Amino acid sequence: MLAGDALKRWRAFPLDCTAGELLDALVESLATLLLCAVTAADERIDDAWRREPAAAAPGLADREPAAESAEHRIGLAVRRWRRELEEYAEDEVRELDRNLAPDPELVAALVATSLLGGRRGRMAGESLAERIGAHSALRLRDRAGRLLVKHVDRVLYAERERRLAPLDALDVHPEPQAELIAALSVLQKER
Repeated sequence: MLAGDALKRWRAFPLDCTAGELLDALVESLATLLLCAVTAADERIDDAWRREPAAAAPGLADREPAAESAEHRIGLAVRRWRRELEEYAEDEVRELDRNLAPDPELVAALVATSLLGGRRGRMAGESLAERIGAHSALRLRDRAGRLLVKHVDRVLYAERERRLAPLDALDVHPEPQAELIAALSVLQKER
């Protein structure tokens, strides 16, 4: 996750890059990663579907373009994650001594970097612990990690459900399939 513009921002932080700019770059990087995963899944589905005998079935052949794009939906979800992350950071900062409390946006940027940065973001976790204390940093990172997992799962599940909707609309259940297999067995025995 800490690559491209996000890595450039992290390396420039805090001298030539603000916490907000770093957060923006991380949010954009996360949205891009999720969009790439969804797009790759779409391509695999389309490829498999083209080889399927029922590909030309009415209602399945012509997929209507979505009213809102996956990019838009994913962008909204990732911005929602950022807002909630910033709220978590504000909660942790609020518990600190007001004279020594760092900027909540700075705390949010550090925890996001430590979560999304992998090895490269390890220093962000250490810096976060120095600013808000090890216990608070660990608690915030755990909460933020669960939040990230929840949002990523929600995005991927919603996109999966959107792609399965045409198949669900066919209202085909296992019972007719079992009946067809039984009928085929009877026909094959009579031959």
